[in-house]
Order: sequence, then structure tokens, then C-alpha cells
Amino acid sequence: MDRQRKIEKIANQSGRVSKVGNLEVHTNSIHPDYALEHCDGILSETGKLELLKLVPKSGTGPSFTARWDQKPQRLDIDMHDASTTAAKKFKAEQDGYSGHHTERTSDPHKRVFDVTITVPTGTVFDGSVSFSNTYEEIIRLQGTSRVTATANVIRANPKPDSG
Repeated sequence: MDRQRKIEKIANQSGRVSKVGNLEVHTNSIHPDYALEHCDGILSETGKLELLKLVPKSGTGPSFTARWDQKPQRLDIDMHDASTTAAKKFKAEQDGYSGHHTERTSDPHKRVFDVTITVPTGTVFDGSVSFSNTYEEIIRLQGTSRVTATANVIRANPKPDSG
């Protein structure tokens, strides 16, 4: 699907999360070479809704983005700036890579996700992320109107009565 079609599809979806707020990150541990960055938490025109990033302080090495996944309604983590093989292993949670899928805590009244990101060399992040969602609904209204008009014909050159 090309970019424009994706934008149109996203614009016509109803019942989706359009932004997140009240973002709270509780860190149990973070690798000393990484820093947390908050994202704007607003749905992009192509459907991405990013909450936060873990970026290497040195500027080199893999980075991680936490994003809201609309259909399963969960927080997913994506790996960037790494080899295709490493990114695939992270997504599949193989060979020492894990953290793509997060687990929501058992409290049904709170949206809190446990996040643990690991690579073969160790843990990058361990903690929890909570936030509130703002849902957007599209409401379409259709109306019908009717106009009635009455017309009187007035001739421009009336004929005189011949009576």
C-alpha cells in the first residue's frame, strides 16, 4: 500500500487511539549506555503512535521505540539501527533478544505494561510504562432536505381584455 492510501485508510478509521497522555515510566534498571526519551504520543498520519525511545548515549548501536499497537491494544517495542538479522531476532525473541511484546499487568483498572528489553550482551531496560489513551470516533451524519416552491407566471405584455 502506498503512503497516500495508508494516510486515507488511517483517516477513515474509527475507534482508534489518537493520542496518549499521563505517560509514566518506572525504571527498575537501565543500561548505563542508554537514555530514555519521551515522544509526543500523537497518532501520525501514517498510523504510528510512539510513546518513548531508548537511545544509545554514544549515538551508535541499536535504539528501541515503544509504540501503541492499535489492533491488539498493547505496547510493542521495535528495534532500530541494528542489522536486519538482529531486528528479526528481537521481534521473534530469539538468541538472547527479547522485549518486542510487553505484558499488561493484571489490574484491569490500570493500563500498565511491564517492559524488559534484552540483547545478547544483557538487559537494556527493565521497568513499567503506564499511560492513558484518548480514543477518536468518526461520526458521519447524513441529512435530507426538501424545498417546495410555488410560482406565478406574470406575462411581460399582457393582452387587453376583449370583452
